[in-house]
Order: sequence, then structure tokens, then C-alpha cells
Amino acid sequence: MKKLLANLRVRYLLAALAGLMLAAAFPGIGISGFAWVAPAVLLACARGRTGGQAFRIGYVGGLAHYLLSLGWLLHIPVTGYPILGWFALSAYLAVFPATWVWLMHDKIGAGDWFGRQIQLIIGAAVWVGLEMTVSRLFTGFPWNLLGASQYQMLPLIQVASVTGVYGVSFLIIWLSLALYAASYRIVRHPGVRLGWQGEVMLPLGALVVLYGSGMMQLHERAQPGDQVHATLVQPSIPQTMIWDEQQND
Repeated sequence: MKKLLANLRVRYLLAALAGLMLAAAFPGIGISGFAWVAPAVLLACARGRTGGQAFRIGYVGGLAHYLLSLGWLLHIPVTGYPILGWFALSAYLAVFPATWVWLMHDKIGAGDWFGRQIQLIIGAAVWVGLEMTVSRLFTGFPWNLLGASQYQMLPLIQVASVTGVYGVSFLIIWLSLALYAASYRIVRHPGVRLGWQGEVMLPLGALVVLYGSGMMQLHERAQPGDQVHATLVQPSIPQTMIWDEQQND
């Protein structure tokens, strides 16, 4: 495995695969479990490389992710060349996961247990900070934030009522980094059979608590009582008319 990863092209290929896994976690393909694994795979691809190589590895993964997950842009009926907008937007957004990989690629797995846990939390906080940035910078693009991939996990996403989608993203990255740290410990210390459990203990505990709390919230809301039913219908206006000033009326 080490000889295989010594080939930088193989790392780029694995990074692209991780990006496609991340895209597959969102609606369309909808394998939400990939969101918990793909960030760790992406980070592992950059382990031991220089900062510039780590950035490029992260960029390849991010570009693959956005090219697949933003493919719906090609179906917008606009004049011109929508493929250029699709590629340009994907190329811009890929900078953010690349920055995360560059910042964190050799930070996870070293030090004592307490220090490693702090690294996991910092890594999750950096990811959320980048999501907040991409959601606001240059008018913002708040689509495909990582937490949105868990839209079917109703008990888990109840935490969003307090933290917004960023809290779900934080939990995903926290556990993903813990899995990465646990795998790193297993590879570096194969003789220590029980050493890896300590890496995942805190995020798994938080996941269990939040999931249980979400179950309770859903149960409380399911109780019968006064209800108001409302229906929202989005206007179906062709995009070509939206941009035509002669159709303003």
C-alpha cells in the first residue's frame, strides 16, 4: 500500500474517487454514509506530501465532487454556454476543500490522546469555517453544504434547529477525522489492538446523544394537537423569461 501511495498519480486518482463519493452522498444518488468517509479518504491521500501537493490533491477531490454534484446546472435553460458556468463554478468551489486538506493534511493522528482530540475538533471547525465563508463570499453559494447530505436522517438533523446545517457538518467531519485517526493508529501501531477505540469515543458519544435527543424531539412533535396545514407552490417560470427584460410584466 505504501508503494502504491508513493505514486502521486494514484493519490490524485484516489482523491477524485473520494470527491465522487462525497457527491454521491447528496440527493440524486443519495448514499449519505459516503459523507462520513470521503473527507477522511481525501485527507489520507495527502498524508506525508508537501503543502502544495496536498492542496492540489484536495483540489482534484473538490473538483470531482462539484462537477458531479452540480451537474444540474447543465439543465438550466439559459442562452450561451452553461457548461462554462458549470465548470467555472466547480473550479472556484474546489478551492475550499483544497484549502482544508492543505491546512489539515499532516495534523491528524500525532501527539497524545488529548492533543489528538483537539486536532479533530479543530479540523471540524476549520471545515465549518470554510463552509460559512463559501456561503457568504461574493454573494455566497450555500448549496451542497456537507450537513445537507443527511436530510433523511431526521433524528440527527434536529440539531440544526440550534446550530443550523453547520452543526451537522461539524459532526460529520468530527467523526470522519476520528475514523481517519483510528485507521492511522492501527497502521502505525498494529500490535495495539484496543488503541483505536479511544480515537472515536468522543464523536461517537456525541452522535449517540444527539441522535437520541432528536428521537425525543420527533416523538414530542408527533403528539396530537392543534395543527395548521399549509401548501407552498413554487412558480414555474422558465429561466429564459426571467432574464428577458421584455417579459418583466
